[in-house]
Amino acid sequence: MTPVNRTAVLAVTDGLGFNRERSRKIINEAWDRLPKNDRGCIAGAANGVGRDLKWASNILYPVNAESLAPETPTDKAVSWLSDLHSAKKMLDVQIIERIATLVEVLADEHRYVPWTSGSRELWRLRNTNLSLPTSASGIWAGFEDLNPAVQGNSETGHEQIANTRLAPQLSLEITRSIETGDFFNNPALNTVISEAKSRGANVNFCFLLSGAAGGDGRVHSAWNHLEAFCELIFDRHKMAAQQVQMQAILDGRDSAVHSSTVSHNGSGDFLGGLRKLLGLHNAEGSLAWVIGRSMAMDRDYREEAAKTDFNLMTGRIGRPVTGFDEAIKAINAAHLEGKTDQDVPPISILRIDGSRPSISNGDAFVNLNFRSDRQRSKIGFLAGARRFLATEGESRGRKWDGSWIDHGMNLDICALAEYHPVFESDYGVRVAFHSRPHSDNVLAKWRERAGSDQYTLIAESVKASHMGYFFRGRRENPVHRANEIRVIIPSHGEEDGIKSDTEFYRHPEMRTDEITKSVLSAIDARNSRLICCNIAAPDMIGHLLPDRYQEAKVAHRAAANALVRMTNRAHASGRYMVITSDHGNIEDNTSAHSVNDILTTIIAPGHEILDPAIPVFQARLFDIAPTLLKLLGSTVNQSTITIIDPFIGRSLVHIEP
Repeated sequence: MTPVNRTAVLAVTDGLGFNRERSRKIINEAWDRLPKNDRGCIAGAANGVGRDLKWASNILYPVNAESLAPETPTDKAVSWLSDLHSAKKMLDVQIIERIATLVEVLADEHRYVPWTSGSRELWRLRNTNLSLPTSASGIWAGFEDLNPAVQGNSETGHEQIANTRLAPQLSLEITRSIETGDFFNNPALNTVISEAKSRGANVNFCFLLSGAAGGDGRVHSAWNHLEAFCELIFDRHKMAAQQVQMQAILDGRDSAVHSSTVSHNGSGDFLGGLRKLLGLHNAEGSLAWVIGRSMAMDRDYREEAAKTDFNLMTGRIGRPVTGFDEAIKAINAAHLEGKTDQDVPPISILRIDGSRPSISNGDAFVNLNFRSDRQRSKIGFLAGARRFLATEGESRGRKWDGSWIDHGMNLDICALAEYHPVFESDYGVRVAFHSRPHSDNVLAKWRERAGSDQYTLIAESVKASHMGYFFRGRRENPVHRANEIRVIIPSHGEEDGIKSDTEFYRHPEMRTDEITKSVLSAIDARNSRLICCNIAAPDMIGHLLPDRYQEAKVAHRAAANALVRMTNRAHASGRYMVITSDHGNIEDNTSAHSVNDILTTIIAPGHEILDPAIPVFQARLFDIAPTLLKLLGSTVNQSTITIIDPFIGRSLVHIEP
């Protein structure tokens, strides 16, 4: 049968999940606050569709699918949603308006952003099309099976969305290697340590202080990886503490904002945890530098951030303190000044002789963080990769001076993961665990599915790798002969008052409008069969909660309006539209990602309501690529599979060939 060449738009809204527990509290309060007459009308509508009084409060949900329990069988979910739709139609416009207004007011009291920002057009869009709860964390995002589950994040979220089966994450591979003992025999790690020891050089290393459990980070780093490295370097190689210098990078973004020193619900106090860990190896004195991740893990190639990080590790700057106690005092002082962990300024822990710690010529450096995008700048300047950094900066509208990168320090560098192929090929950086490209990535198979047809990727620069490297399944460039158009819109920079990720609240919409216009232009041009875009604002501003609550509402409203505009244009052009998210964040009023479900909405042209094609009304992110292929008129070509595998994607909808 000749394939049908249909077209589609995919919009990935970062960090837009929904929290069943928080939303249910709001709905229960709304029910209690409704006028008695309104409750009677709503109860009558529930009765009119054969439901009881207990069920009636579900009619108050702005988005019908969010009232479903997890893992609801599809037949029951379809009946539930149909009854909600019918019951709402029985109510007059005034009652519907009073319900919506009351829910928004109560959501504001509870600081539940998805329902406070006046996004009623998006609610309508969700309710009049197929919207499915979607798992986006834990094992369904390719992580270890932990309790609590590992939060979803942007890297794995985009990898899963573009894959036709689960894409296991590198952190899981590293954890398994620790369990089997292979970690301690890793050639790259052992070589860099043993050679430094033999020539009397220091081993310097960095680690993002989070990820001790599933619910407190583990986005860029995992605490068990740090524990294993300490065992390797101090116990097995018997390096002395004075020969090892650690840079502790503070999180406060994927973990609680003050989690470096503050413990909450059994999580946090990472400096305290680090002190105990190093103490087990008589190595407390190896802590050399402390700095917030905004400077030490910048991914938008801001030269000022990179140079601050470099100057700290080369002994030029940093508040001088003595030991853990003074470092913790300095951090707490920064907290009192209004700074969160990610913006704590550089701190130097003085050596025994009173000198500042410094990386020296010929030293070794090990980066223990596994996610690539936020490590490229650091490894770039340590390796002397001036051209690479200048090129990446220029692509984001940032001009680098870069002369300081020609330091000639000749460092022996080992990266825990493969941050960029150029570091290994051109600068001799060792890689402990290589990141293999995902073979089941939809764009890697684009030529077989769509031939020479064009596709377009659109994002702003702070999320460029998410609609590039990660979305292509860990590929820096398109596969050979793929007809890709890539649009990167420079994010706000220093000229806009934005020096770090924590300052995006000054422009909470970020580049949502520019991204939307690029998508609309691509739709109108009719050249691309598939258009994919990323909307970053809900996640980036969500990371600044709870302090930037009002700005988070603005970010959400901008994203919601953009999704409606894109859908209207896609609909007018006869395109399918898929709206999804990479993970939850903005719905929890904390700085961290969440383990909550997100919603995937599938919109067909011609007002057709698509039928779900899965037995349980629960999608996974890796179901989206097979669904897109189905919408485009292609197939996933998995007809040879004869057993049910929960980690193989499937189309979420029935649709005629």
